[in-house]
Amino acid sequence: LVSKGKTEDEKMSSNRFSASFNVINSMMGSGIIGLPYSLKQAGFPLGIILLLVVGCITDYSIILLIKGGHLSGADSYQSLVNRTFGFTGYVVLSVLQFVYPFIAMVSYNIIAGDTLTKVFQRIPGVGPNSLLANRKFVILAFTIFLTLPLSLLRNVAKLGKISLLSVVFAVLILTIVIVRLVTFGPSVPSTQDAWAFAQPKCD
Repeated sequence: LVSKGKTEDEKMSSNRFSASFNVINSMMGSGIIGLPYSLKQAGFPLGIILLLVVGCITDYSIILLIKGGHLSGADSYQSLVNRTFGFTGYVVLSVLQFVYPFIAMVSYNIIAGDTLTKVFQRIPGVGPNSLLANRKFVILAFTIFLTLPLSLLRNVAKLGKISLLSVVFAVLILTIVIVRLVTFGPSVPSTQDAWAFAQPKCD
């Protein structure tokens, strides 16, 4: 009998597809929300330069990780850290890999509670006193029905389709912002020194 399972090439293509969108989604992340504020605080030209510098440093860091993995024979980030820094480094990495996603998850839940309540109130029949307008209820429901199930997946590759959906929504939001910029741009008051190279912080 011919096996109906996926061939090795199909599995690799599927994993490559999932990994690509997982990487794109993690690079965009929740940091994209604070990007306009960061550029405003740093100054638009300086902010763009800093963004490019950080991008180059990140790219070089990934290259070093890949080369280090090839030299040490490690097939994962955890094993590479274990072979480089020993068991202590492995424990520190494990703690950081828990703390960072946990903080990111909390930030996503807060953002969901702050934004979804506003969205729900635009639904006819949903008022300020409605359960869907209750920030604590929305955060609890978002955590139980969305964040928790995704966090319990043992294989990160299964998040590929969710990451694809996230990227599609990010492009959609960007398109809406550009359209609103064109339509509402003339009515928005100009910001003083908006194009200054840098914005020094003066106490």
